[in-house]
Amino acid sequence: MFSSTLFSSIQGIILAILSLGFLIFIHELGHFLAAKRSGIRVEKFSIGFGPSLIGFTRGETEYCISLVPFGGYVKMAGENPEERPEGEHYIVAEDNPTGEFPTAPVRHRIFVAVAGPAMNILLGTVLFSLVYIIGLNANSVQIVEMLTDEPIGKSKQPTQIGLVAEDGPAKAGGIEPGDTIISINGRQIRSWQDFNMRILTNKPEKELEIVVSRDGQQKTLYVTPASYNRKGIGRVGQIKVSALQEIMVGAVEEGSSAANVGIRSGDLIEKINGKDIYHVPEFGSPIWQIPDWLGKAHQEFYRQIKESPEIVLEVKRGEESLAFNLPIGWTNSVIVEEESEAEQAGIQTGDRIVGVNGESIENFELHPRLYELAQTQPNQAIEINLRRNGEQVSAMLTPQIIDDENQLDLRGLHWKMSLSGLEFTVPPPIIPTYNLIEAMGKGVTTNWLIFKNITRMLQRLVTREVSPKFLSGPIGIVDITRKVIQIGFTSFLFFVGFISVNLAIINLLPIPIADGGLILFFVLEKLRGKPLSLRKQILIQQVSIVLIIGLFLYITWFDILRVNPF
Repeated sequence: MFSSTLFSSIQGIILAILSLGFLIFIHELGHFLAAKRSGIRVEKFSIGFGPSLIGFTRGETEYCISLVPFGGYVKMAGENPEERPEGEHYIVAEDNPTGEFPTAPVRHRIFVAVAGPAMNILLGTVLFSLVYIIGLNANSVQIVEMLTDEPIGKSKQPTQIGLVAEDGPAKAGGIEPGDTIISINGRQIRSWQDFNMRILTNKPEKELEIVVSRDGQQKTLYVTPASYNRKGIGRVGQIKVSALQEIMVGAVEEGSSAANVGIRSGDLIEKINGKDIYHVPEFGSPIWQIPDWLGKAHQEFYRQIKESPEIVLEVKRGEESLAFNLPIGWTNSVIVEEESEAEQAGIQTGDRIVGVNGESIENFELHPRLYELAQTQPNQAIEINLRRNGEQVSAMLTPQIIDDENQLDLRGLHWKMSLSGLEFTVPPPIIPTYNLIEAMGKGVTTNWLIFKNITRMLQRLVTREVSPKFLSGPIGIVDITRKVIQIGFTSFLFFVGFISVNLAIINLLPIPIADGGLILFFVLEKLRGKPLSLRKQILIQQVSIVLIIGLFLYITWFDILRVNPF
């Protein structure tokens, strides 16, 4: 399992690096085409960096492939101020007889500087449109909604609260399940991602004013996020809530109690035992393996259900509202990770666990019992008693306690629980399809939405609402891209488009060594009637390089702390 995971990770890293390199290449291609169009001599156009491997010269330009296959660069005649002889001045001419970058008219130089980011924005639009043409799936819908803050295939959904931790800051501040978040500190909340980011980036233990809508009325609440340590970031805020979920009956086991009382797949669960329910019930092994408040909340809900001889389910079926009295019964179904120790021990997906070390065990006590044995008898194999196709079988497994997290490692063994034959799930998203014209229009709209979201984040960075430690540099981008590749092709394409738009915006910032900084210099030159002195240009660039390197190292440090390559 480790070798296949390692191979998959290395493959993902390589594809991610090549993707980022491709975006840089497209950026430089924009500069190249604009320079050629403007009559500026391009001395070298390289795919990659470092020593040239192969190439050819056509006209005044050397075209080559270099040793490091990451992006590329364009070298225009006279563009580096440090290459000018001391005291030499360039004379700008409309016809630019020398063909050098500094002697080209200002509008031409601005055109060349803008062309790189413009190509990245254009590529983003093309990739977004291509995703909509190919077609979305459940995974890519999540990526699109997360990065655009806009729903796909449904009307704008409010930011509603699902679970609330009994011992959390949200509960202490008065937030209740079902509340709709309107604003935080006077700023409107547009989506669940926006809400999460506002909480996460707020200074821990600093009170927030949160306006919620409850039963048609607005209430102003005051919540102080707790401080917790997030890997690779440090201390961040947390109020311990989850998003509201619709709950649907995903499947009904034939001949089960649920089937006998008339519950059907597709029914929407509205209430259990007369109480509104705002999250998908989870009863299997994941609720024990989640080490935070969310797992505890699911465990508590499990206890409440377990103690009842029967429950009343109120469901929505089309336009009908129905209620069912359901006798409680529990069964488990094993899920085994491929190439895991559990699989090697002979445990199969679909098996049912009926006992441990020859003793029958109730479903609710299964995980606590395995934890107890792993803790009191470390490194000793445990007999897992199973039922498979009506027959009794056994397998030996050696679970371990993970000391750092105090969690039970079941060596690839998991199980899901069925409540009287019911399987609960979130309703599948309604995924729209687009024709060519619609997809192109959607690509343009998506580009604009992402552009707005990125500029909002930059604004929060400037106003110091958000720390730079939340940003990602090349290492972080490669790591995220690697993970998105594993989700699916369209998700990967969309994320590459997102990074392309990011690259465009960052390059348009008025930073001296970025395209935006060059544009600012050119505008000042136009207003002053002459460029800044060579000495000032070099000084500004050197200071900027030092500051950029410092920021790069700062961001890279947090990237390294966050990254888990396997």
